[in-house]
Formats: sequence, C-alpha cells, structure tokens
Amino acid sequence: MRVCFVSFEYPPNSLVMGGAGTYAGFLVKELESRGVDVHTITTGNKSAREQKIYRISVPNMIYWRRLFFANAAVDLLRGLNRKHKFDLVHFNEPHIITVSPNLPTVCTFHSTQLHELRLNLKERSLKNVESITDLVIKNPVGYLCDILTGRMCNRIICPTSDLARLLKYCFVYERKIHVIPNGIDLKVFDETNCDAAFLEGKPFEKESFVLYMGRLTSRKGVHHLIKAFQNVKKECSELKLVIAGSGDFEPYLRKMALGTKDIFFTGFINSIMKKKLLYENSLAVVVPSIYETFRMVVLEAMACGKPIVASNVGGIRSMIKHGKNGFLTKPKDVGALETFIKRLYECPNLRRRMGISSRRSVEKEFTISRMGDRTLKVYESLL
Repeated sequence: MRVCFVSFEYPPNSLVMGGAGTYAGFLVKELESRGVDVHTITTGNKSAREQKIYRISVPNMIYWRRLFFANAAVDLLRGLNRKHKFDLVHFNEPHIITVSPNLPTVCTFHSTQLHELRLNLKERSLKNVESITDLVIKNPVGYLCDILTGRMCNRIICPTSDLARLLKYCFVYERKIHVIPNGIDLKVFDETNCDAAFLEGKPFEKESFVLYMGRLTSRKGVHHLIKAFQNVKKECSELKLVIAGSGDFEPYLRKMALGTKDIFFTGFINSIMKKKLLYENSLAVVVPSIYETFRMVVLEAMACGKPIVASNVGGIRSMIKHGKNGFLTKPKDVGALETFIKRLYECPNLRRRMGISSRRSVEKEFTISRMGDRTLKVYESLL
C-alpha cells in the first residue's frame, strides 16, 4: 500500500509542533513498520537525512501560514501522485484540503472550530488580540473548512466519541466517522537517554514542582493554574510551578506570575529527552484546559508514570480515571486545582500509586500499535 500523508505539523523541524505533529510522527512511523510505503508532505526545511519527506517552506504568518501550505501541498501532491501512484491520501487536520485530490481520502480531525467558536463567544473575561482574532477569522473560516472537508473526504478519523458527535454539526455523515484514540510510542520514551545537564543551574529538583506542558493559549487554562498555584504556595512554600511551552498568551501569563516566587517559564520544548526529564522529575502534571479533544501531553505524562490533574473535558476523561491515575476537575475550577495539587504534594505514596496506574493504563489502551491497527482498517475499507 502506498500512502501520501499530508500534515502541516511533523517532527522534528516543522514550522509548528503540537499534538497534531506528535500524532503524525507516531502514526507514520507505525505505518512504515508495517510495510506501508508512506510519503509525507509537511512544513519546514528539508534535511538530507529525511527520505520520502517533502518539506515546504512557508512564511510564519499566524492564520495565513496554513493557507499558504495548503495550496502548495495540494500542488505537490498532484505531482507526486503522477510519479508514485498513491492508493490514498491521508490529511492530518481539515484546513489543508482546498480542492479534491482525486484520490481516496482520509482526514484526521483533532478538533472542530464550531465548538471553539461557541467557547470564544462565551469567554468574556479575556480581552486579548488572540481571542478576538480567533473569533473573527480563525473560528468562522475553520468551521467552513470543517464542513468542506467533511463533504469531500471519504473517511474521517477522530480520537474521541465526543468529537464524533460534534462533527455531525458539520453536516458529516455518521458512517464516514471512525473513532480511533491516539496512541503513543512507549519505546521512544523508554529508550531515550536523558542528559541531566539540561536541568543543571535550574531549580527543578526531583518532585519539587508541578508541570504544565503545552501551548500557551487562553483555552489551555494556564491562567487558572497560576491562580491555583499562587494560593497553594501560601501553604506549600517549597513547591514550584514549571510552565513549558510558548504561544501568544505567554506575555499575559508572565504578567500574571509577576510577584509570585517559583514560577518558571522554560519556553518551547521540542526534544523528547528534555520532555522526559521534566516529566520524570515533576511530582505531577497539570492539564487545566477549558476545551480539549485529546491531549497528547496526557499520554506522555502517563508513559513517564506520572499522576495527572486535568479538566474533565473531551477525550481527557477517557484517559484519566478519577482517583486512580489522577484527578479530574471542572474547567476553570481554581479551588479544585488547589485541592488536588496540595494533596499530591503532601502524599508521596499516592503519587507513586497513581503513577503506576498511569503507566499501566497507557500500556493497555493507548499504544501506537492499537492506533496503527485501526487506522489500517480504515485504509483497507477504501481499497
């Protein structure tokens, strides 16, 4: 089987890297291990070591960079198809499809802009450029792309049943949708050798800090985590908060953190080795999202055997079993975040039990092998 995989995000040197890019890297690797001939179109600068990966350089203009990529990617796809005769094309995220590629088409949806539009209309406490631009440009345009993609592609993959239900509002036929939870390559984390020198000079002693890992946008809820930490800090004076990531909301968060001791911003972390070091040395990972479909960060933390405090939204509730491998809270519930962070800080045995449960859960339910099996069945249904 020969497949063209098209993804704006793809490791290691894509223009942008988030959960969609992590998913893309894991899935392509798994498909190739099963003998699928995968050719990948993505962004970034071409490396001489990369085989069958075609990188397109686009200007780094937020809201427009994906459109620039989409047009170039479809043109490149047509040329590659004439040469390689693909059996199908798999688009990772719907905004990439601008015209029909004249091939059997699969698309993975990681979210829907309709739900994000609803949230932005409700969110009145934050008046920043990002939220306004999302509301005026990104959400409406993205929703139209969701509808067009839903009509044009033959099969849709999404990670949760919640998202599958939301996609019905994009006029998508239910029979097209296949729910396949994201998986993680445990070997990548298990076999990565960590260089502790990365932590030298940083006050990140083992189990002395709670960790947030991910993009810094308003809907990730990091501002609620900072409020909770500021309250917890009054009683747990030795505790620290490490915020690993970058995004348009970072200046607002840094301003919020001013005057509070022991809040550290690391910037964007792309290296698996550095991620693993931060996960393993943290006492818990906090995911305070206001809206989410499926956080790869949760799987990464579980792979590293960590308890997780997370919002009870989207696919997160399928990964976290309250009281077993972590705690679930209502979105924006600062008091609940305080309670559970404090409990984990004060109970090392609880942290260990939950960490063991996290690892067992990801081994059983969220492996890359399971994701690969189900994805291949979707491909085979088209051939």
